[in-house]
Amino acid sequence: MVDIAVREAAKRLEVSDQRVRDMLRSGELTGRQLAGHWIVDLGSVQERARLGFPHGRPWSERTVKYVIAALSYGTGADAKTQRRIMTTETGELWRKIAQTIEIRGFSTRNIGLVRNQVSLTGESAIDVLGERLVGESSTLHGYLTGCTLEDLIDDAGLVDDLNGNVAIYTPSSGSSTWVSTGIAQRALVAVDCARAAPTRVHSAGVRALDQMRAEWLTRNT
Repeated sequence: MVDIAVREAAKRLEVSDQRVRDMLRSGELTGRQLAGHWIVDLGSVQERARLGFPHGRPWSERTVKYVIAALSYGTGADAKTQRRIMTTETGELWRKIAQTIEIRGFSTRNIGLVRNQVSLTGESAIDVLGERLVGESSTLHGYLTGCTLEDLIDDAGLVDDLNGNVAIYTPSSGSSTWVSTGIAQRALVAVDCARAAPTRVHSAGVRALDQMRAEWLTRNT
């Protein structure tokens, strides 16, 4: 993990130093305090800058959980969730959900052990969206389901590496109760594909999420 100063993060994101501190406290950026001062994970700054996350407070875990479930299964929802889906266009929708999810990259020689402890997402589960990639992804993308990140780091010998062969996705709240086992829910897979750098993966995610939203609107409005 590479750390940078708050001022440098603010410069990269074109916001104030105080806004960076607020984002660290809310979980929008990853960092830690050292000798009473914040330092910021460069990876989280680069991710936010690349995706152009929307301004404003992130959605709550409850909102994200309900929106993902509604879109994945086409089911009805409470009034607040309905309003979120109806008024949030696909381009902003995936960004609002992605805004609440952190990704940390690692390298490991024990990829099989990691696979048994995660719910696949993103390009590692792109086939659930009806898409196929040429060749297998060199990176395993997944949410933890069977252990804590600290335990997995110890058990699988994970080493921080932004370009490694493992990408662990974690809700900013620290909870994973809304992540299914085996393969993540379809809408969540679509969101995690939409935030990916490879153009084909990104396009597949946006296309799938847009279709889910359109089908949901047809059934529920």
